[in-house]
Amino acid sequence: EKVALFLKSFNSLKHLAPVYIDETGFDTYFYREYGRSLKGQLIRGKVSGRRYQRISLVAGLTNGELIAPMTYEETMTSDFFEAWFQKFLLPTLNKPSVIIMDNARFHRMGKLELLCEEFGHKLLPLPPYSPEYNPIEKTWAHIKKHLKKALPSCSTFFEALLSCSCFN
Repeated sequence: EKVALFLKSFNSLKHLAPVYIDETGFDTYFYREYGRSLKGQLIRGKVSGRRYQRISLVAGLTNGELIAPMTYEETMTSDFFEAWFQKFLLPTLNKPSVIIMDNARFHRMGKLELLCEEFGHKLLPLPPYSPEYNPIEKTWAHIKKHLKKALPSCSTFFEALLSCSCFN
């Protein structure tokens, strides 16, 4: 029922450019889960049990391009998200858009809706548990796959992150 309502609302806003927003997190320590060896030989390796820093990323996706990406080390809060939304995301949107996002606890929809209206945009929350309607999820998967390969040869996490084609 909620999915049908979302799709109906989305179709009624087709005249607006869709902007999908989301957050994701990365552990700054990656290790290889698999390796190659001669047939019948076991590969042994060590993986640290130490806890590493977690870095989060918030961004928008429109026309297959990431916009207003920002990394942060703290836990996401409503105040932080609203500041990013108002100061970084909204100013990058140069035409009326429909902003589509999940219903995370820190998304105070009422306040975000007012900010959208102020800038001439519409806000459309995703139905609960429906990441399949947010294409930025595939972008996050692409970035994480790239990071697993790039991080061992980069000197910092941010160097590896910036080497991803999404940021070029």
